[in-house]
Amino acid sequence: MHDIKKDMRNKMIEIRKKIEIPIKKQKDEKIAQSFTELLKIKNIKSIILYASFGSEVDTWKIFKYCQENSIKTAFPKVNKEKGSLEFYWVRSIEQLSPGFRSILEPYNCEKALIHDIEAIAVPGVAFDKDCYRIGYGGGFYDRVLNDERPLSIGLAYEEQIVERIPREAQDKKVDLIITDERIISCV
Repeated sequence: MHDIKKDMRNKMIEIRKKIEIPIKKQKDEKIAQSFTELLKIKNIKSIILYASFGSEVDTWKIFKYCQENSIKTAFPKVNKEKGSLEFYWVRSIEQLSPGFRSILEPYNCEKALIHDIEAIAVPGVAFDKDCYRIGYGGGFYDRVLNDERPLSIGLAYEEQIVERIPREAQDKKVDLIITDERIISCV
């Protein structure tokens, strides 16, 4: 199973990397618009965002929207000793610096507790129509997506949606997936 997931992960990262920059920007704009509309509709006042990197869906427009609309925003930080994610409230991009795998993480920030969060944006390399995902293989978000979690929202380009993700017992699904073309709901 591990090799199947690894092969799918590598293939999907390559597909995502091939999205041309002008098209990626249009897709990012559509995803950000759908995400912020959802925040408005659900009257969400606190979220967890991830710091996008590489060819991932850009989360910075969403962060800017949250700042402008008084939505408390936390970002994850990898706790290497525990092999888990911790979350910290971030008010400005200046509170982020390169951390695990050179991904921007919070520093000198107040810790956020998961039960104080209303929604979490979840990165992924691929998602399926049943809202299962493949991440980067660390299992960090699968450990967060337990029964006591906020609304979980996967962010993906339409090219990242596949028919079925290979699943293992520890794999968790998200509640919604927002792509540049649609919203897939599994709640």
